[in-house]
Amino acid sequence: MPYFHRFPAFAVTACLCVAPAARADDSTSGSADAAGGWSGSVSLASHYPSRGLDLSDGPPVPQGGAEYAFGGGWYLNGYAAKTRYFGLDVEVDANAGLRGARGSLRYDLGLYYYAYPGGDPRLHANYGELGTRISWVSGPVTPVMELYVTPNYFFGAGKGLFVNAGIDFPLPLQWRGSARYGYVTVENNRAFVYPDYATWLVSATRSIGPWDLVAQFNDTSMHRWQCLDEPRCSLALTVRLTRNF
Repeated sequence: MPYFHRFPAFAVTACLCVAPAARADDSTSGSADAAGGWSGSVSLASHYPSRGLDLSDGPPVPQGGAEYAFGGGWYLNGYAAKTRYFGLDVEVDANAGLRGARGSLRYDLGLYYYAYPGGDPRLHANYGELGTRISWVSGPVTPVMELYVTPNYFFGAGKGLFVNAGIDFPLPLQWRGSARYGYVTVENNRAFVYPDYATWLVSATRSIGPWDLVAQFNDTSMHRWQCLDEPRCSLALTVRLTRNF
């Protein structure tokens, strides 16, 4: 991959989010209250897909997170998830950012750090990145664009870039739909293990009180032989149940 990308996501999700926005291929966030305060969620899913790659490689894994939203749109949040990926058993994230709106424009600018406690330090798995998510809310269909940049991506793969775009739209029976198409590229593909690749997802979400039910299909442009002959990069269905607080 020549440049910029974030990290694969998982499908079995237990996420505690205090006012997040919504992750993309692996994504669930909340929405911070303008007055600030705590919020969160816990989820259980069938996979943990991140940017098309499945990091769970097994049965449902609980995950959780929490966020504190300050006045003015500033926020801090944390996230933890059980993983099964190159000997990495857990992912712990720490994020800080700013959310806001200007008319129909919604934006979320953030600094993200991903750590894998207990992992072999020779893997150079920990990394940080800058990201932005913008959307245009002016009708039933909402265009969404995301961009994430890191100076040294996962596995010490050097500069990385993940670009993701799509739409959110209403569905019958109070379901909400999403569609995304993205591209992951890094500086050192040999270190990253995978070639640069495209990824897509379509999902449907139904909220019932504090609960969210999500069904998501995602895939990548990689052939199985480009994915170490594993199914991590192939078409997958993720079902996730989330309890928001």
